[in-house]
Amino acid sequence: MKQFNLYIANLLQESRYNFYLSFTRLVVCLLLIKKLLFQLSFVNLLYSGKSFLIPGNNIINEFMFSFKADIIRYNIYIYLSFYLVLILLYLFGIGRNITALIVFLMYDILQKLCPQILNGGDNLLRFILLYLIFANSFSYFVIEKRKSKKVNSITNFFSNLTGLSICIHLCLIYFISAIHKIHSDVWFNGVATYYTLNIERFNGSPFNHFVGKNYVFVTLSTYGTWFIELLYPILVWYRNWRYTMIIFAILLHLSIAILMMLYDFQFLFIVVQGFFISNKIWVTKYESLLLKVRTYFLINPLFK
Repeated sequence: MKQFNLYIANLLQESRYNFYLSFTRLVVCLLLIKKLLFQLSFVNLLYSGKSFLIPGNNIINEFMFSFKADIIRYNIYIYLSFYLVLILLYLFGIGRNITALIVFLMYDILQKLCPQILNGGDNLLRFILLYLIFANSFSYFVIEKRKSKKVNSITNFFSNLTGLSICIHLCLIYFISAIHKIHSDVWFNGVATYYTLNIERFNGSPFNHFVGKNYVFVTLSTYGTWFIELLYPILVWYRNWRYTMIIFAILLHLSIAILMMLYDFQFLFIVVQGFFISNKIWVTKYESLLLKVRTYFLINPLFK
């Protein structure tokens, strides 16, 4: 009990994730804008009243605040325009947590309008947006910082809880995925990547067919994926193993992105790895980068 009280006291004293929460807010906003711009050509197909993906029954009960699906669908361009403005405000730190709440609600509604296109990355993104509502993710990358520098213990507590929740959520994803793989014959027998790499939908590189036929690669990649997902939730909390597991996880997601063309999904999982790295390290690297950029602009004659 004493250790628990001490841990809670530490969460109140100092924000452990203030830089990376700000960086994550920036990345998430840019990812939302990218997804929105990419879907512009398919808006009528995905979200409008003309879409053949519309469920037969009215899904009003699935929405918060009694939004009617039909009203949004037949005014989808107005809705998306307002959504884009809110994302831009959130990107620059305008409106702060209120804007974060509205962006989350609007993204949640978009997911419910067209659940057929969602994947695991979309689900993780939704939870990250939810967690960020309660955090101070505006210490960096904002237009105007607040003048008050008083330490708010409640803000620190919820920001630290947000960062910790994202870390735990990531570990749960890996662990549950590993448990499901244990009960799957293709994973248990070490041949899962053979079938995956030979599916046309996941033919992301000209090497897929070659490596998919290599039994050494198939066996190592299948069991390697399984063991990374199983051990990551445990070993990443230990300092001696942390960076090793982060590197393994990044290599895993990079290989999936390259070989299977699941780009946004894997990019988001790679970004979340940064929450396990100390805030001091991130701040030091960021300030060092800023110093180099400023020095470059000062000494370069083109900018004088």
